[in-house]
Amino acid sequence: MLAKFFIFLTLSCALLQAADKPKEQDVEMLAKTVTKDGDVAHAIGNVVVYSPQYLITADEAYYNYVTGDLELFGNITMLEGVNYASRSGHSKLNLKTKKGTSDPLFFFDESSSVWLKCENAVLDAETYITQKSIVSSCNTQDPDWKIVFTTGEFNKESKWMHLYNPVFYAGDVPVFYLPYFAFSTDRTRRTGLLRPDFGMSSSEGLYYMQPIYFAPAVDWDLELRPQIRTNRGEGLHATYRFVDTAYSKGEITTGYFKEQSHYVDENDAHYGFHLQYDRSALLSTQYSQIQEDGLWVDIHYLNDIDYYNTKDNEDTVYDKLAVSRLNYYIKQEQDYFGFYTKYYIDTSKSSNKDTLQELPTIQYHRFTSPIFWDNLLYSVDYQGKNYTREERGPNTPSAVGAIQNEVRTPLTFYTSFFEDYLHVSASENIYMTYVTYSGETDGSYLQHYSNYHRFNLFTDLSKSYDTFFHTMYFGLEHTVPSYSKTEGTQYKATFMNAVTSEDMIPLDLEEKNTAFQFKQFFYDMDGEKKLSHSIKQAYYYDKEYHYGDLENDVKYYINGHLYVGDTVHYSHHYDQLSRNQISVTYQEPIYQVSLRHTYVDRTYEHNTEDKDYSYVTLYGETSYWEHFTLFSAINYDVEDDLFKSWSLGFKKVKKCWDYSLVYRDSNTPKQTTSTNGIDSVNKRGVMLMFNLYPMGSFSYDFKTESEQKQ
Repeated sequence: MLAKFFIFLTLSCALLQAADKPKEQDVEMLAKTVTKDGDVAHAIGNVVVYSPQYLITADEAYYNYVTGDLELFGNITMLEGVNYASRSGHSKLNLKTKKGTSDPLFFFDESSSVWLKCENAVLDAETYITQKSIVSSCNTQDPDWKIVFTTGEFNKESKWMHLYNPVFYAGDVPVFYLPYFAFSTDRTRRTGLLRPDFGMSSSEGLYYMQPIYFAPAVDWDLELRPQIRTNRGEGLHATYRFVDTAYSKGEITTGYFKEQSHYVDENDAHYGFHLQYDRSALLSTQYSQIQEDGLWVDIHYLNDIDYYNTKDNEDTVYDKLAVSRLNYYIKQEQDYFGFYTKYYIDTSKSSNKDTLQELPTIQYHRFTSPIFWDNLLYSVDYQGKNYTREERGPNTPSAVGAIQNEVRTPLTFYTSFFEDYLHVSASENIYMTYVTYSGETDGSYLQHYSNYHRFNLFTDLSKSYDTFFHTMYFGLEHTVPSYSKTEGTQYKATFMNAVTSEDMIPLDLEEKNTAFQFKQFFYDMDGEKKLSHSIKQAYYYDKEYHYGDLENDVKYYINGHLYVGDTVHYSHHYDQLSRNQISVTYQEPIYQVSLRHTYVDRTYEHNTEDKDYSYVTLYGETSYWEHFTLFSAINYDVEDDLFKSWSLGFKKVKKCWDYSLVYRDSNTPKQTTSTNGIDSVNKRGVMLMFNLYPMGSFSYDFKTESEQKQ
């Protein structure tokens, strides 16, 4: 028996090597007893048959050397290539034509772990045709799921399995029947149907999407997603993905959705276009002087924000603003060049002629470098910004656009004392900006020049104790304005519209102030972090209220499982908290719980139109039961006394399958072109998903949706 094992192993290795050889080899047969009668060889006992394609063992075999007919009996094991193996009691196979029969047959696909049992099978070079069969990827004894079917076909070339009259079983319980079902055992990228998406909504009716995937080449593919919503309309979306170089990739998505006339009043169609392109090396592959460069393109076009909501049945998008970007940069050892553009589509407007666009922004940056000697450092940053629009909007000044040039040039002296215990730096900073306005205010301008000094004093300390390790950072930064001059019209960038919110002149950087910062970290003797703490306080000499926000952040790692954090911003001027976020997280292999509360005083932020932001988020999950996970999430708006969303579900995962059941309830503010106010959209429903390996996922999503005025 041991000798047979070594022979079998040797021939297995030989078979794998032979798979790469086009040369035909003779059939060899080994057994305890081999006799020959004319052209027929008869082998009995521990039979091993070797051919260029097969390695077979059996109890008994007959082989005709002229016709290539092989008949096998008893405990037959057949290896075909490196992926396929089968067991049977009786088989007939022609080694020249690769045609034959087996009864009964057990077949196993190594690459996908799919197995098949049948009463009889017809074999040829490309397919197995089976009768009265069972297929699964679970354990062969009492599988968790299985499919019983009358007739089936497995194509070894395409790796598709076609089943006729299949009945799906969960254990021994039949679940549902289909007249036909097919799936691929190949996990590689290939053309075919993707998993469909189902759903149900009280307002949109039955939702069904069937993606179709085309992969004709290794460097591009195409996905079509036709869909129907019985109470709303029909649509088609498509995504083209491509790889054009070793450094780049991109995709183009477009779509059109036709509304039924009774569903909406204003828009009867939604359409759009989206291009993404990312290239990490453009000119750097051609010119050695360029160390690094990159291109990023993200272009959006759409007629209404609801275009996004028709792409799939996932969470709804209500942000009215679509932003397109085109960015390019070149980086050398000491220099950086950047080119950036932003184009905004405000879908709440009928026309975007008065929407501010940033076309383009250019930047040059000289990285910090020594000048004259090592302790004297300088850097330069220049930005040129072009704000433009076709016409002036309502309730805005007469300027249509603006061109701004900004220059920052810090010159810094750095040194250290007392064997690097004390670090000192002093910098001279120059800021210049020049803005020219266009449109009805042609000839108007803004010019600003300022100079300020900045001094830094800091130290980094660390010390090891008997039971812990401690590090500390003390830093003091003092900023002193020296000279400032402004001429012209001091518009803000917000004079265009709400897209840009920064001032043309960042005066906050040039106010006399002193900022103190302290950081410390504690580690145990195993190097695990136990506590981190930072605190920052700024003092403004010339402001009406001298003290800026006190910022304090503490994170305490109680043990390897429990973590507590608190971030606080305290306003001395308003004598209240401007921001506070508390978080607690507990995590171990079978439990995870996190609780976070965030509070922001929006009155302090000078945004009196908005309520204070007070939000509680709770998430928990447990894997206490083997192969079973229970999870839940809650988002609660304290100010509105409203559960923004909550969900509860479970997931069971096993080797050959998993399934999940989730209930979701969410409330989302909405603003579209069809409404003048802000509505609350409530969605609630159940999603059930099955994932059978390797066949893929099957999901059912039932939702109800309602809109309510706030």
